[in-house]
Amino acid sequence: MAYQVFARKYRPQSFAEIVGQEPVVRTLTNALRLGRIAQAYLFVGPRGTGKTSTARILAKALEASNGPTAEFDPNEEICREIANGNCLDVLEIDGASNNGVEQVRELRDNVRYTPAKGRYKIYIIDEVHMLSAAAFNALLKTLEEPPAHVKFIFATTEVHKLPTTILSRCQRFDLHRIPEPLIRSHLAHICELEKVKAEPAALDAIARYAEGGLRDAESALDQAISFYGDRVSEADVLSLFGLTGFAPVAGLGRALAQGDVAAVLKSARELAAAGKDLGKLSQDLLGFFRNLVIYQVSPQALEGEISTPEKDVLAEVSGQISRSAALAILEELSRLESRLRYALAKDVVFEVALIQMSQLKEKVSLESILESLGGAPTQPLPISPAAKSAAVSAAIPVVSPPPPAAATPAITNSAAEGAWKKAVETFAQERPMEADTIRAVLFHGCKADQLEVMLPAALEKKLFYLRSPRNLEILEKSLLTQLNVPLRLVFLIGEGRQPVEVAVSSGATPTAIATKPAPPPPSLTQEAFENDPVIKNALKIFEAKIVKSS
Repeated sequence: MAYQVFARKYRPQSFAEIVGQEPVVRTLTNALRLGRIAQAYLFVGPRGTGKTSTARILAKALEASNGPTAEFDPNEEICREIANGNCLDVLEIDGASNNGVEQVRELRDNVRYTPAKGRYKIYIIDEVHMLSAAAFNALLKTLEEPPAHVKFIFATTEVHKLPTTILSRCQRFDLHRIPEPLIRSHLAHICELEKVKAEPAALDAIARYAEGGLRDAESALDQAISFYGDRVSEADVLSLFGLTGFAPVAGLGRALAQGDVAAVLKSARELAAAGKDLGKLSQDLLGFFRNLVIYQVSPQALEGEISTPEKDVLAEVSGQISRSAALAILEELSRLESRLRYALAKDVVFEVALIQMSQLKEKVSLESILESLGGAPTQPLPISPAAKSAAVSAAIPVVSPPPPAAATPAITNSAAEGAWKKAVETFAQERPMEADTIRAVLFHGCKADQLEVMLPAALEKKLFYLRSPRNLEILEKSLLTQLNVPLRLVFLIGEGRQPVEVAVSSGATPTAIATKPAPPPPSLTQEAFENDPVIKNALKIFEAKIVKSS
């Protein structure tokens, strides 16, 4: 038998052989079982995910002698003809080369002829988005009301280029990128059939290289076997495709998480000297930090996606970097990939970006600084009345009283509480990292033009973040949408229903900050000021020194 490449030799021939597209398979098999056969189908997805293969399998199911059925015999004559592309009643058309209006008009004229052998006349148009606007217009009427014996199956990688008039006449099925574990399993099955011994790490590398495309993975394995014979190692695969294994990527990711600039540069230069593609390396780093952030949020979310050794590395690195710093590096890596694509000196751009990312860990938020300082100083510093007034004004801007307004309709506590709960969910969707914090803030009451909510004392440090202008805008806009009445949002600090301290949004006066008058601050000597543990900790964090104190 003549040699066949793996992508053709192991192409799925039935619904049971389709890898990684269970929702699509289940929907099509149920439709065939119930006799709910549409006039036109549209398969959408990235390259190599099975769009054309699924279209052919659907054609077999429709044309099989016992059909339409999902349980057909792939070795039946008409099914073999469809698989080989020589069935008279199943016409495969390349949309890229047959995209003119004349070709579509010819197709429209031919649909009236009955099938020569099968049950239906089926037109499979691949890359349908390549058709011209005139060709789409010529196809519209036939697509909307085709003869009973005609079925259309379209496939495309760029569904956004299709007119809505075409989309509305098709049943759409989205095929997604195939998970790496399924690709690895499929490649291992091929190696078993071909009597090839491939290291598991080699199959892992090919699965990562394929980026969710099964056809790309099959072609890469085929190429590796052609080059190295019946024994394929991870080093062979990495060398052949210029890839980087997980261990070097994890080492570079660990150095970034630790903020070790010297180790970052050393690792990056070693990989570049080994001929690794910097664009691909940045993608691998992006994947590493993506998994790291997910692991920090919910380790269970990565079940089945990564191996146990990879999970052990993520568990180690997650304790060396905060979630906010990992997210910042993730954002920088996503920008780096596009910058490398057009950069002339890729190595310089890559190294500079890595140096910047390795310093992101040192960028500490105000909240974490306050936490490191241990909260308020053990002995309050003396502040003059003028300075205290300036500090209060800076924290909560004083605004002139609004002009008298018409009386607002009274709002019941139950209506206000319901509106607050919906505002909380709106905020949680826009600020998912703070969803737990906002959900801990409970409704307290509604008085005149203000709505009071209770922030637990344990979360008092979050008040600065919740009262930022952008966050207040999200909450108050949601309340206004629901109640149709503008309300000021007032935060109470305390437990249960008993407020300990009151803090308000930007529309309130400074005098409403505290319900209890603060005791006059004791004076501090110069020696006591310099020996205060909080002051010492601040000097250490900022690498500062005391120039003058008063």
